[in-house]
Parts: sequence; structure tokens; C-alpha cells
Amino acid sequence: MKEYKFIHQKLVTFKKDDDFEELLNSYASTGWRVVNAFVHRGLVKAILERDKKDNNSASHSIENK
Repeated sequence: MKEYKFIHQKLVTFKKDDDFEELLNSYASTGWRVVNAFVHRGLVKAILERDKKDNNSASHSIENK
């Protein structure tokens, strides 16, 4: 199963593209990936996706050790 997150660039004049890239990279380091990105009214927006963590499978794998 997948889970999704919607993020957008903050409407602040000092926020740069590099800052948004850094934000995307921080999400990527936790398993998120960009599935769509677009500009709406001058702001960059992105939809992120990752596999949803299944608590049952995590506990099941611990029991099998």
C-alpha cells in the first residue's frame, strides 16, 4: 500500500529553489519520492509517494529472528 504527501514551496521572498530542493532531498532520505511536480500561481508544488509502513509485517519479521 502507498501513502501520499502534498508539499509546496513557501510563499516567502527569501525562499529559493535550492531551499525547495533541499526539502525534497530531506523527504527522499526518509523514503519519499516525487511522483508529480508543477507550478501553480508561481509556487512549486509536489506530490510525494512512499510505501506505507505495515506495523504487522515489522513485528512479524522480528518474531522470525
